[in-house]
Amino acid sequence: MKEKLLSLSQKFSQAAVQPVMFLAIMGTGLAIAVIMQLSFMPSFIIFIGTLLKTMMNAMLNNLSIIFCVGLTTAFAKTKKVDAAIISLIVYIIFLAGNNAWLTSQNILAQPGAMGLFGTGQNLVLGFQVVDMNVFLGIILGCITGYVFNKASNIQFVEMFRVYGGSRLVFIIMIPITLILAIVLSYVWPVINYGISCLSVFMKGAGSLGVFVYAFGNRFLIPTGLHHLLWMPFCFTGFGGSAQIDGNTVQGAVNIFYAEMGSGANLTAIDPSIRFATFGFAKIFASLGIVLAMIKTAKPENKSTVKGLLIPTLFVSMVAGITEPLDFAFLFISPLLWLVHGLLTGFSEMLLWILGSRTYSIYGLLDTIVCNSVIDPKLSKIYIFFTVGIVMAIVWYFTFVFLIKKFDIKTPGREDSVNNETSYVSSANDDSSDQNAELFIEGLGGAENIIEINNCFTRLRIDVNDINKVNKQIISKGKQKGVVIKGNNVQIIIGMTVESEKEKLVNVLSIKKHKKGVM
Repeated sequence: MKEKLLSLSQKFSQAAVQPVMFLAIMGTGLAIAVIMQLSFMPSFIIFIGTLLKTMMNAMLNNLSIIFCVGLTTAFAKTKKVDAAIISLIVYIIFLAGNNAWLTSQNILAQPGAMGLFGTGQNLVLGFQVVDMNVFLGIILGCITGYVFNKASNIQFVEMFRVYGGSRLVFIIMIPITLILAIVLSYVWPVINYGISCLSVFMKGAGSLGVFVYAFGNRFLIPTGLHHLLWMPFCFTGFGGSAQIDGNTVQGAVNIFYAEMGSGANLTAIDPSIRFATFGFAKIFASLGIVLAMIKTAKPENKSTVKGLLIPTLFVSMVAGITEPLDFAFLFISPLLWLVHGLLTGFSEMLLWILGSRTYSIYGLLDTIVCNSVIDPKLSKIYIFFTVGIVMAIVWYFTFVFLIKKFDIKTPGREDSVNNETSYVSSANDDSSDQNAELFIEGLGGAENIIEINNCFTRLRIDVNDINKVNKQIISKGKQKGVVIKGNNVQIIIGMTVESEKEKLVNVLSIKKHKKGVM
């Protein structure tokens, strides 16, 4: 049961990452739009900025449907176009069903001075429904994806064939959606109250709550379950709610994006920002850790270690993708990883105590662009960077001390770095089919592979028999680490993970086809 729950959690994490990856672009687009609307800009530029801001706000205000379609499509193993269409239909008929039920029972809320804010209901695509925000998309997306995988390949005899396959999924989802539309009218207000209480508790915990959140967010990375911590706080009511420009916004990141759009009228940053500063460690901890590992490397290996780590540092600091760096020392020394988590928690707690209200969840580029449209007196971004420089130094000296004190074999301190040298050179080799071949062989062959997915930086592969997996063979390919959890194998790739997944899927498809022909 424990392994099954872990597997389900990992599947949700990797699926939820897909729509989240587009939100960074939305945030950058929104920041650019706000800059284009500054008073000294030419009228044409201001007009274009207004259009761009309206477009980005449309995405921000409809994240629920984006998550519904994104999750369903990510969960679907085949026929992803059909899955996307069905998820969209399910979302719309839920809205219609829920609105019809609320109307028939005379329980539609009446707008007050602030509209529907605080009533527990909201307008979504023109329907007044129970206010579930992004949770609605998550729930419908997960259920639709599950049913789709179970029923999309069921076919009937010729006379009734039109009702099989993807159409059968739609048929099944009609009563399910109807039941959800009725039941959630009564259940969700109770759940929403519980979420509000948890949010209030986390805020009431003050700096200690920030420490626990930040530590857990960093420490859970090896399990791949850190998404289950930060995503709810960033994109759902767990992170709090606010009324901005007449719209109810939930989640720390969503609230900040909405604040960006009304920067001229902004007088304070919402306290939910405490859940959206975990890019701090990606920027400054990465700098201190990489410099420490270069410093402690053997003299004859320093040039090789620089070649290995400096590109990784660039990706970590600028784009916020830290896993390639994390796995350079995580398995070598759990002690370093624990200290890294504690320093991360302490840093974000310190930022909160000193008054920094700077948004940062990805890397340096996203941090600078998004905060450029916020008054520095509100964001206190100067505190963010001042503390960052100080903490980078703390990370550096702490890691240097621990590495030397316990003789930890970080890159460049082992007897030979031949393996790393060959990896760096192979990373520029475009003979990608060979890489896929190694992965398939190391995973126990094509027949042992059930499903291939990916998140930001990892290939996530479900296999039939974990005993057939050979980590040594997988390690010969282009990768930065291998993690095995139950029957799920995670291969750390980096920012090219999507293209690597496509290559792996193509090679696997060819192998399975040939085996079927034989």
